Amino acid sequence: MLRSRILSAAMILAGVCLALAGGVVPQPLQAKQKEIEVRGRVTDATGATVPGHTVRLLKARTIVNLGTFKKRDQDVEELSSTTDAHGFFEFKFPLDKKFRYYYLRFYNPDDFDAVKSRLPADKDISSKARKGRPVQADLILEIQPGWPEVEALIREYGPGTQRAQILRALGLPSRRVPQSPGRELWEYDAAGIAYLIEGAKVIETRRDYSAGDNAVPANDASKIPQEGDGR
Repeated sequence: MLRSRILSAAMILAGVCLALAGGVVPQPLQAKQKEIEVRGRVTDATGATVPGHTVRLLKARTIVNLGTFKKRDQDVEELSSTTDAHGFFEFKFPLDKKFRYYYLRFYNPDDFDAVKSRLPADKDISSKARKGRPVQADLILEIQPGWPEVEALIREYGPGTQRAQILRALGLPSRRVPQSPGRELWEYDAAGIAYLIEGAKVIETRRDYSAGDNAVPANDASKIPQEGDGR
């Protein structure tokens, strides 16, 4: 009986040693990875919910090159989510000990409406994440100061006109420069483009326009009808 118990114990110990040597940790010895819960809601300045809004989780760290002692920052997108029909979002993510900083970015540069809304600041959630605490992160999208004027001009020109479509895509021009009678040059520094407008139509598009010192973010200009479109 004693011999049988000794043989069983030896076999168990041998199995554990083989598992450790092969890089396999028995289930009871595995540490459960900590997951951080993040939730929140996105609304606009009027309190209305914003469905389908992008919420991105990024993690960051500083890497030091031991050969040159030079530092560089590294940002990695961990995951991306979108708000539901009521403006809520919720997700979990595993804490990566190789990264010290975590933050939420409430926009996607490919589809963010920079004409209507101000670009939201990133929200740092590093402290709560490192402590393993749940994160509550709400956002109110602020309206651009020039949006009411953009809306008024779109109504004045008519939503289907080229001028209205330019305004909706790029916002107010950096400058509106009078040309010959009946013509006006709309210059957009941030987009590096200018439109020569006569009446309701674009008659010339000037690309690679020099950006000014006060350039501001703008939406994609590629969807704007160009001269000769006929709209």
